[in-house]
Amino acid sequence: MAVHIWKVNSEGTIPDGTIVSAGSAAVLLIFILIFNFGARKLGSYLHKKLTAA
Repeated sequence: MAVHIWKVNSEGTIPDGTIVSAGSAAVLLIFILIFNFGARKLGSYLHKKLTAA
């Protein structure tokens, strides 16, 4: 996804390239946040399950 954003910004062949790259950046940010919160929840669950805390 990051390579796609860089490619769109550097080539400039699409007339609305800035909009496409901004949308791609937003999608990338949302996926990163979902992954981080999911990993935190899973890690917390596993820690409680394995350590009986």
